[in-house]
Amino acid sequence: MDTSLFEIYKQSHEYTLWPLKEDKFLSILYGTDSSDINNQTKVFTHIESNNPVGFVSAKIKDSKGVIVFLFVSPESRLKGVGTSLLKQSLEWFKQNDVHEIALGAKAGSYIFPGLPKNLGIEGFFKKNGFEISDDGLVDMYQDITNWDVPQSVFDSVESENVKINFSNEKVAKDIVEFTKNNFPNWYDNYKFDMERKKYEKVFYASIGDEIVGISKLWVGDCVWDLLFENNVGGGGALGVSEKHRGKGIGLAMKAWGTIKIKEKGIKYVWIGWTYAVDFYKKLGFKVWREYYKGKLMLK
Repeated sequence: MDTSLFEIYKQSHEYTLWPLKEDKFLSILYGTDSSDINNQTKVFTHIESNNPVGFVSAKIKDSKGVIVFLFVSPESRLKGVGTSLLKQSLEWFKQNDVHEIALGAKAGSYIFPGLPKNLGIEGFFKKNGFEISDDGLVDMYQDITNWDVPQSVFDSVESENVKINFSNEKVAKDIVEFTKNNFPNWYDNYKFDMERKKYEKVFYASIGDEIVGISKLWVGDCVWDLLFENNVGGGGALGVSEKHRGKGIGLAMKAWGTIKIKEKGIKYVWIGWTYAVDFYKKLGFKVWREYYKGKLMLK
């Protein structure tokens, strides 16, 4: 890993808006993060006077390509460096027979789920052929110091005999199978956790012996630790099987997970990459950052 890439980012205005820890930044950039399962990563750098002045991280998973992070140092902007880096990554995608390209996420670890609105760089990608859209993609958060969940959130699922528990060895295979059948995009990650007996990371909802919902918990190691006082946790990949939706199971699971995080003395809960603003607002969560979506189809 080239640590100088972090240093040039750290000296920028963008870093003041989006500060990251060096180890997290580099693990995402180079694809060594725990979320990088069964994918490929390539980092291209632009060198001037023996020093890097720009770089791009590109990833491939399931025949889809992602521009994870493209950055040019302020003094080298408007000189074609960004365009050159983008072209190199697109050529790499073509060489690997990848033609569907997204900005931000969908190929393992990521920094942004899309294109941050507060950076004002959508024009660059439009100029380079990307279709930029605004479909409500956001991150959300909440200070849970004085937060409590209304009992009514659990009443509805208790009447349906829904139980929520952490995973364990007995249900590990069932959780993996449930994920495969209902949420195949999450299959690699849940399989990875269950094979490594990370039972404290995964919890599930069940009715009798039937698993009806899954989700994850995490504490620390957040991309945005520095923006949340190094005191943040959250959940991820929350899903309820189609036939059991509309019963309040998902909301109860999020509330249950948030309680478990609060019990650890965590101050903030962060929700990354969601469209379900109204859903999370029911538990008091607020929109934190907003993103554009970016897509390019290569010929």
